[in-house]
Amino acid sequence: MQGKVGARAYQHLTPQEIRDLKLVFDTFDTDKSGSIDGRELRKAMRTLGFKISKEGIAGMIADLDADQSGRIEFDEFLDFIISKQSDGRDVHDEIVQGFKMFDTDQSGRITLENLKQVSRMCGVKLNETELKEMILEADKDGDSSIDQDEFINMMLKTNLFP
Repeated sequence: MQGKVGARAYQHLTPQEIRDLKLVFDTFDTDKSGSIDGRELRKAMRTLGFKISKEGIAGMIADLDADQSGRIEFDEFLDFIISKQSDGRDVHDEIVQGFKMFDTDQSGRITLENLKQVSRMCGVKLNETELKEMILEADKDGDSSIDQDEFINMMLKTNLFP
């Protein structure tokens, strides 16, 4: 891993966090090339509710693309995530925004159907067992869904939000 942040920064991430971030990266990498190009980034941003021009996408790639390949590789993606860990943002608000992205029916809960819908929108092929495991990991009250508090608690347990 040779991006701007350097390998020492990755020591703050657990193997599970790196696997989770790889899943997010792979979600954006729809052609499975191992890197994200402008088209894929624009699609991902639209899926997340952002309307960004082609010029804006080009600027984002230029900012993240440490090796100037015109594409974002996983190490560059990790560098970006790590750099955002300590930029003074409101972590709680960011986590709530993430919850809302998954709560597609605005029910206040993330259900198996919500996860299926988001994975389809992002072009990620996860089977039902994998999606159920994601819910089980965060579902502390046993209702087979993730409420906002459970989502916040799960996210705060990662090193992504110091």
